[in-house]
Amino acid sequence: MPKLYERLTAYGNSNVYPLHMPGHKRKGEKFSFGNPFTIDITEIDGFDNLHHPTGILKEAMENAAAVYGVEKSYFLVNGSSCGILAAISACVSFGGKLLVARNCHKSVYHGMILQRIAPVYLCPDMVSGWGMSSAVSPEMVEDALLKNPEVEAVLITSPTYEGIVSDIRGICEISHKHGIPVIVDAAHGAHFSFWDICESASFCGADLVVESLHKTLPSLTQTAILHKNSLWVDETRLEWYLQVYQTSSPSYVLMASMDSCIGYAAGKEGKEDMASYVGELQDFRKKMEALSHTEILSEGEAGGFSYDISKLVIRAAGWSGKELYEKLRRDYQIQPEMCTENYVVLMTSMADNSVVFHHLFAAFVDINKKCSGNCGKLKEKKDDFQPFPEPQVVLIPALAIEKKKIPFSLEQCEGRISGEFAYLYPPGIPILVSGERVTLQVIETLKRYEKKGFEVLGPKNFEAGELLTIEEEVEDFG
Repeated sequence: MPKLYERLTAYGNSNVYPLHMPGHKRKGEKFSFGNPFTIDITEIDGFDNLHHPTGILKEAMENAAAVYGVEKSYFLVNGSSCGILAAISACVSFGGKLLVARNCHKSVYHGMILQRIAPVYLCPDMVSGWGMSSAVSPEMVEDALLKNPEVEAVLITSPTYEGIVSDIRGICEISHKHGIPVIVDAAHGAHFSFWDICESASFCGADLVVESLHKTLPSLTQTAILHKNSLWVDETRLEWYLQVYQTSSPSYVLMASMDSCIGYAAGKEGKEDMASYVGELQDFRKKMEALSHTEILSEGEAGGFSYDISKLVIRAAGWSGKELYEKLRRDYQIQPEMCTENYVVLMTSMADNSVVFHHLFAAFVDINKKCSGNCGKLKEKKDDFQPFPEPQVVLIPALAIEKKKIPFSLEQCEGRISGEFAYLYPPGIPILVSGERVTLQVIETLKRYEKKGFEVLGPKNFEAGELLTIEEEVEDFG
């Protein structure tokens, strides 16, 4: 078995093109610092302290805030997840309530567990025929807040993994009317501030916004940023929790990558590269629409407030998402970001150029030809499978994970209360949350994913067909 470094080097030297994060697309000749060991230091004189910045790091974060047009920005070296944890902890009291979209990343659930927060779920509609969550509407938020006046904050994912954007401005107006802040997990939207296609969540009035620089911009993996743009959030509390959830030894290599990335994206070269990239991207999408046996998710189908066209969500007639994913890897040397049973997700960034889009389109022209013989037209075969069953919450997750648990076969779990999470990664959105009742729909969903070759993560012994459920049943919970 090759060592990790050797395997990474081999992949980096291969002809496989990365249509996945990080957004620098391994272009070391353009975004590299050279030898990272020469700049890998600790908090020595002259280089400041991330958790008590007074010098060069303070200046770098102030520059980032100016670029993004926010009150304050914080570098995150533990990825967007630590920003999500800090935002939740800063905005919701211990044991409080959070209005949260059910299609949020698992880090949101971890934040609720740590603070023993009770979730009030918003369940977005599904995108017809695609099997993915659509946007959260302001009307959904308004209705939930009227029914749950004790909610202390709202948390929305926008854009989603597939690029669907919610009406953040409308959601903020409603939430602020009720006197509560809005947290936006915009991990996939760090590039919004550098193009004119979608408005950033910060620009739309969100109080706290978390963005992963490494996902859609040319920055190293694990780099992210948190924007504070509100007087509704206690800054001292927020900064305390940022220290709690981040390492006390932040990487200067990662922080330098963030500073360099933001400077590049906001500068002349970055703006020129972005304009060129957007033109190529729009041309590619237009050409893809002409293919009869492959389909690319469009803004009209996505059904959100707006749509991030940098995400290429594509399916092909006669093939599952997993089959298309493997075909792109095997036959065309294209590594997608992820797949579901229906489609693949290809992530593009301003590091992609005309050569990339030409190669990608040629691959789909060839795939389209191979579909034409006996697959029929894909648009005639819609599948409305629900990937995230509607939750039946019995216990808040924090209480559920502390209960004594016993294993049952999946078939025996119907009606019981789950003691575990279950999800696919990516995208890391739970199918089942600890403390929720295991319904027949949940069981069928998990078995369907397993049958189709997807790895279900979370359960301790899912490979043996088991799920841990809470021992106390009828007597305690009804």
